[in-house]
Amino acid sequence: MSTAAQHWLTLAPAAAIVLYFVVGMIAFTARSAIWGLSHDQDIEASGRSILIGTYLRNYFSWVIRPLWLLVNASGISPNAVTVLATMVGVGSGVAAATGRFALAGWLFILSGILDTLDGKLARVRNRVTRAGAAFDSLLDRYADGAVLFGLAFYFRNSWTLIPALAALFGTSMVPYVRAKAESFGVTMKEGLMQRPERVFTLGIAVMMSPFVEALLPTTGGHSPQRLAAIGLVLLAVTSNTTAIGRIARLLTALREQARASASTGAPVPGQPRTSPSAARARLVRT
Repeated sequence: MSTAAQHWLTLAPAAAIVLYFVVGMIAFTARSAIWGLSHDQDIEASGRSILIGTYLRNYFSWVIRPLWLLVNASGISPNAVTVLATMVGVGSGVAAATGRFALAGWLFILSGILDTLDGKLARVRNRVTRAGAAFDSLLDRYADGAVLFGLAFYFRNSWTLIPALAALFGTSMVPYVRAKAESFGVTMKEGLMQRPERVFTLGIAVMMSPFVEALLPTTGGHSPQRLAAIGLVLLAVTSNTTAIGRIARLLTALREQARASASTGAPVPGQPRTSPSAARARLVRT
């Protein structure tokens, strides 16, 4: 078997998964044309998305329904699904660091899919808790960081290291600003590059990158993985843009709260009440 044939053979599993999603899109389009769009209330209630519209979000929910039925029937707990999603995300980072980009991309997408199922599983079983939500959100940071760290390691001798590190910073800031906003009573679910968009954009770019390299090969032992590099640049720009936009909206909302509080005398949400003497003492110390 030639080297080229061996290379394409290693991409066969990823190609089969791509085929499943392509056939699923055709089937979903036909179903929607005949019986109307299938709606997933959980996904639609999770906030608006600019890059991934309602149609694609509902298609995604519909096409992964076999996996959802399997997870629901297995009896596995929501927290166990959260841990599994994180482990798969870490595996994606290891695969990326070793240059197995097709595997890394699909593992990252699978991690994102499992992340959507743990919350749905908790709601179906009436086991939604604040601790579970916090656990899910915290482990998401490890999964996102693992794949970006793996990509940064692979591109450590390339200019792509810079956007990889910028993306790592930006993707950590987006959820942090949201959490900070919610601690002040400001709801912030919108944004250009939220986690579903990050998983979709980076996962597809990393997964498809070996196909681009196979079609347009370059000389040298270290494959440049050009599509993955483009995905990292896009993620670096959009995630930091999203974070900066959220910071601006948060500051605007806090100023409006302060003006409303000053006019009505009501306490500002998220701000602890202090006595006049304590306030004076704090001013003296500063």
